[in-house]
Amino acid sequence: THIFTKRIYGEHKWSSIWFHGIRTSSLLEYFKTAKKLIEDLPIQGFFRAPNHILSDILYAHFAYPEGFAAATVSVIANIPLVIAVHGYDVYTEPDLGYGIRRYKGYDVAVRWALDKANAVVAPSLHLYRVVSEDILKSSLKLYLVSNGVDVKRFHPEVSGSRVKRRWRLEGKKVVFALKGHTRWCGFGYLIAAAAHVYGVRKDVVFIIGGDGELRPFYETLAAKLGIRRRIIFPGWISRVEVPSYYAACDVFVAPSLVEGFGLTVTEAMAMGKPVVASDVGGLREQITDRVNGFLVPPKSVRVLADRILYLLDNPDEARRMGLRGRKIVEKMFNLDDRVERLLQIFRRLAKSS
Repeated sequence: THIFTKRIYGEHKWSSIWFHGIRTSSLLEYFKTAKKLIEDLPIQGFFRAPNHILSDILYAHFAYPEGFAAATVSVIANIPLVIAVHGYDVYTEPDLGYGIRRYKGYDVAVRWALDKANAVVAPSLHLYRVVSEDILKSSLKLYLVSNGVDVKRFHPEVSGSRVKRRWRLEGKKVVFALKGHTRWCGFGYLIAAAAHVYGVRKDVVFIIGGDGELRPFYETLAAKLGIRRRIIFPGWISRVEVPSYYAACDVFVAPSLVEGFGLTVTEAMAMGKPVVASDVGGLREQITDRVNGFLVPPKSVRVLADRILYLLDNPDEARRMGLRGRKIVEKMFNLDDRVERLLQIFRRLAKSS
């Protein structure tokens, strides 16, 4: 297995998996990326290997740029291609400045990549409809395969004691949010809601995890509202530590303005935590209002604050909601089920190629 990603530099091998770092920044670089894929694969013996041990499948996350580069390779090398879409690559929200398809050139590239793919995977019904109604000419090669989490790694028995000790949270109620700090994450509205919550309860601490270009802005906003000491900005949280942060919280909040799926919500549910989430995109497919959490209109500061307070004031009901969420994940968003669905697609394409 060879994984090409922008997230690393150089080449690394772990077990039987090769990781290759690539750099992309412009349309020219994307073509260079496709060229690099083709050049590097023979070096690793890909094309020279006996046919009976080749998987012969390309699997790209995001329609662009990864899917675009992989589609170029697929066309040239005649290798079956599966593209998984995620949101920003296919969904557009002009009023929010969201989605690369707002620009004609990117729209053409996305459409071309998905057209050349042998299969397209959407993680939510919301994105499935976007792709089927607005991009693909036929939905015959489009599959709804929900994202999933490892329910053994994310489970209610994980301890949050280390996180509580690190941030001195003993005796505090903890509200947790985790996402990249962008203009679409909704953290500005969460911080405003936090000011309302703190006006009612002085024992509440908010943890807003993640990082991004707007993190200084959100920290400044918290200071202007007089609650900077009540909000912890831990920055980027390692995947090893993430379950402990969920475990340390009483309520998880996802105030996104737009969301293709929302994997952090799934993780929080797997941890048995009640969730307050915006009523948008893939979030409404995970949260049933008043069953495993609350759905609130995006940008609604007062409603967001009220729902957070309700869960903090009613811990027994919050616990029941969290347990219902755990059962939903076990049934609908189990990582093992996603893997098996993907393997079925891979096997079918490999067999027919």
